Amino acid sequence: MKKTIYQILISLSLMISASLSSAANWLADYSFDTDVTYDDNFLMSESEQDTWIYSVKPEVSLIYVSPVAKSQLDAKIAVKRYSEFGLFDSEDPAFDWKNSYKTERSNWSIDLGYSENSQRDVAELDVGIFDANTIVSTIYVDPSVIVDVTERDQLGISYSYAERDYDDNDFSDNDNQTVGLNWQHRLNELLRTTATLSLSQYSADRVAISSNDTDYVQATIGFIYKYSEATTINGSAGYFETDSRARFFPGPALLIVDTERTGTLFNLGIGYRYEKDDISINLSRGLYPSSQGVVEERDSIGVDYEHQFNGRSASGINISWHNTDHLVQERESLTLSPFYRYRLTEKLQLKTTYIFRRFDRQSTFTEVDSNRFNVGLRYSF
Repeated sequence: MKKTIYQILISLSLMISASLSSAANWLADYSFDTDVTYDDNFLMSESEQDTWIYSVKPEVSLIYVSPVAKSQLDAKIAVKRYSEFGLFDSEDPAFDWKNSYKTERSNWSIDLGYSENSQRDVAELDVGIFDANTIVSTIYVDPSVIVDVTERDQLGISYSYAERDYDDNDFSDNDNQTVGLNWQHRLNELLRTTATLSLSQYSADRVAISSNDTDYVQATIGFIYKYSEATTINGSAGYFETDSRARFFPGPALLIVDTERTGTLFNLGIGYRYEKDDISINLSRGLYPSSQGVVEERDSIGVDYEHQFNGRSASGINISWHNTDHLVQERESLTLSPFYRYRLTEKLQLKTTYIFRRFDRQSTFTEVDSNRFNVGLRYSF
């Protein structure tokens, strides 16, 4: 499946490239990022080891906009070098193509892409394995359509497919596909009600160790309320069911374990935007397909705040907390990240960031943290 989708991506990108010479209203945007980071606990272990991280990321975007359509093709590569951990040096390419098209009563979109990344970059959100030098290749395809059924009702239909393949057997190659329905009804100018239903299938395989197939259903009802010109509140609550079959290969024998689970889903979001301040707060409980062959429950809290001092400088903080319920090992992570951004010239921007990370493996009472200091420059051509 991955090979087929990858061939489709290549074919589509070639079609776009071939059309650029005759499409005068395609625009090109180029940028170049360079960062220097100091991390005092790179492997997030009780025995701390520090390192300097140097990275450069050139990026190009091709953008087409018309009254009814928009298409944006992004290509970039992140080159990373580590002063004390050369084994983790990497060159990570990424390709994203986002398209939208609107008619009088509908909005169509399709997003697709391919990327390569170090699995340790998402270890806090995944299973907390920070010392694995594993590269994950990801392919995704997300088509959707939103239709105005009546003047007050909208119906959304979506499909998403994501496949992750790892170059090491520490993790389970997996794919996850979801079909979703979303209904939205406008009661008045301030309040909308929502309802969603999704059916998902997750498959994972770890060669000679285990495989897993999980079907899960999620259903929620909610609301979107415009409290004021500056404040919007949205919330939802719902229910999920999972049906999983895991196969383990502890030798010549085959062990099969069937598991069914049910639980609750919820989400509450508050957004505030007024003059120079932008704040968003989100609390949620949802499902997460992990790299270890299981679909896990996760509670999350996110807070983002930014204050614009003037047209050239801004400061803020990002806070995220996650608690993941795993049958074997419950995990908790916390990240605090204050930042300051200053536009040196029209094309050159400076950003400084401090990042505090804490990771707690609650079943083993192991809590580790790290401090990162980052300085980066972004040049837009």
